[in-house]
Amino acid sequence: MNALLRLATVGAALALVAGVSAPAAAAVTYDPKTMKGYVARADLQKAFGWTDTTLSAKASTLVFNHDFWTNDTYTVACGKKPFPVTHYREFGRYELRNAAVLDKGRGTVKGYSGKLVGFWITGASFGISGTSVPPTAGQPCPDATKGKTITASRRASSVSGWALSVSSGEENRRLVTKETPAQG
Repeated sequence: MNALLRLATVGAALALVAGVSAPAAAAVTYDPKTMKGYVARADLQKAFGWTDTTLSAKASTLVFNHDFWTNDTYTVACGKKPFPVTHYREFGRYELRNAAVLDKGRGTVKGYSGKLVGFWITGASFGISGTSVPPTAGQPCPDATKGKTITASRRASSVSGWALSVSSGEENRRLVTKETPAQG
């Protein structure tokens, strides 16, 4: 019985040490305020539908981004009957720095020495943002079948959001998305 207890204690200690070297759960963790977090190999495989071999081949091409936006819904009239229009008021993207997490005790990943476990997201490296002008009376009608110019416009609601996305070449996947009603 004493040997069994020691074996259980050693097993628990090894599990604790293994958990310290890299996150164990396959769930994206990301803080949009600091733009830091962790994306596990399994999250990337699920997002793209890739095998270990494909992920290994494309690991060095992955680019992580933090996207943000504020979209307004306006009620616009270009004649008699008003209709909803989405106005993309504010938008932007930060490209994020990342560092591959490797398990040195396992095979190799193309360009890396060790098996890819995941990626630490370590913050923004650069970004771009912009705003646009809302629909107002006198502008061209967003739906030409309803009239030539906007005769009335009223903001009905707003939503702000952000997303953590990852790209490999032309393929882009959102890993986490959050939207909330915007104030003002």
